[in-house]
Amino acid sequence: MSTLTAALKTERGRHVAAAMLFTGLSASFLFCGYEFIRSGAESIFISEFGAKAKPYAMVCVPFMMGLLIYLYGRLLSVFGGARAMAGSMLFSIAVFVGSFFALKTGFKAVAFFLYVFKESYIVIISEQYWSFVNSTLKDEEGKVFNGPVAGFGALGSMIGGYLLNRYVVSLHTEPFILLCALVMAPAALLFWLAYEKAGEPKPKVDEAGGKKGHLHLSILKENRTVLYIALIIFATQVVATLMDLNFARLVQDALPDKDLRTAYLGSFWMKVNIFSFSMQFLLTPILLRHISIRGIQAAIPAVHLVACALLLINPQLGVAALAFLLFKGMDYSIFRASKETLYIPFSYDTRYRAKQVADAFTYRFSKGFTAAVLSAVSAVAVIPVALYASAGFLFSGVWMVLSFPLTAKRDKVTGNWPE
Repeated sequence: MSTLTAALKTERGRHVAAAMLFTGLSASFLFCGYEFIRSGAESIFISEFGAKAKPYAMVCVPFMMGLLIYLYGRLLSVFGGARAMAGSMLFSIAVFVGSFFALKTGFKAVAFFLYVFKESYIVIISEQYWSFVNSTLKDEEGKVFNGPVAGFGALGSMIGGYLLNRYVVSLHTEPFILLCALVMAPAALLFWLAYEKAGEPKPKVDEAGGKKGHLHLSILKENRTVLYIALIIFATQVVATLMDLNFARLVQDALPDKDLRTAYLGSFWMKVNIFSFSMQFLLTPILLRHISIRGIQAAIPAVHLVACALLLINPQLGVAALAFLLFKGMDYSIFRASKETLYIPFSYDTRYRAKQVADAFTYRFSKGFTAAVLSAVSAVAVIPVALYASAGFLFSGVWMVLSFPLTAKRDKVTGNWPE
C-alpha cells in the first residue's frame, strides 16, 4: 500500500481513509483558529508589554504545559482518548471566550496569560491528533496518510492567515480571539466523528486506566527512540526560539502599529502555511516513499544550517522572515510527517502519554529554557544581533548529529537496541 490510490482499493484502506478525512478536516478548523489566536495574541502582547518581555512569557510556558499535560493525563486515564480530546477543546474554547471579554473590560494583564496559554494549548491538542493517527494507521499507511492529514491542517492555517490578513484592520485584533473559539467547535465535532469511524484505540490491560502513571514517564528511559525524539525536539526548538525572538524584534522595529503588525504577521503565517501545504500534498508523500527516514531527518537541519549562515551574514527582516518561514514550513510538514511514523509500532501509553512529554512538553520547555537563558544574559549585557544566528547554527548542527542515533535500527516494539 504505497499510494493513496492503492489504499482506496481495499476495504480497510477506504475505512482508514474516511477516518483520516474527518481528522484532516478537524485539523483544518483547529489550525484556522490557531492562526487567529497566534498572531492576535502576539500582537496584543507586544502592545501591552513589548517584544523585550516575550522571553519572560516563554519562561512561563513550560509551567502551563506541565499543568495542562498532567490534567490531560488524568482525563485520559478516566475517560479515554476521545473524551479527553473533547474536554481539552471545550476547556480551550472557554479560555478564549473568557479572555476576549476580559480584554474588552480593560483587564489588559490577561494579554500575558493569553500568550502563555496559546503557546500551550495548540501543542497539546495537536499531539492528540497524532496519537490518534499513530494508533489507527499501520506503518505503510502512515507513509500514505501522514502527509495529507498534516496538509489539511496547513490548509486551515492558510485560510486563517488569509482571513486575518484581509479583515483584521477593519475588524481589529481582539474579535479574532472569539473567532478562534468559534471555529474550534466544528474541529471538536469532526474529530469525534473520526474516533467514531475508526474506533477508540484501547490500551493493554497493564496500561489501562493509567496503571503505569498518568504520564508514564519511565518510557523515556525505557524507549531509546522516544528519548532521542525528545532530545531532537529540544534542539529544534532552541533553533525555533532564536529565530522567533529575532524575527519578533525586527517586526516590532519595522511595524509599530498594532493592527498593521497583526496584518503583517497574518500574511507571514499564511506564506508559511502555503509552503507547508505544498510540501504536504506534493513532496512529503513522495519523499516518504523514496527517501529513508534517516535521510529526511538529517537533511532538514542541513537546510537550517544554511539559513542561519545567511542570517549571520545579512541580519535583515527579509532574511529573518525567510529563515523562520523555512523552519516553520518544514517543521509542520516533512519533519512532523516523517517523525510520526516512528511512533506507530509502540504501545498505547507511548503514543498517548509519553508522546505528550517527549513532543509537546519538550517542545515548549526548550523554548522556555532558551528564553530564560537569553533573559539572564540580557539582564547583564546587550545581546548582539549575531548571537541569534550563531546559536541557531550551532544547535542546527547538534540536531543533525542527533538524527543519526534517532534513526538507528532498533526493536520496533520496544524502541531499543536489538538483543
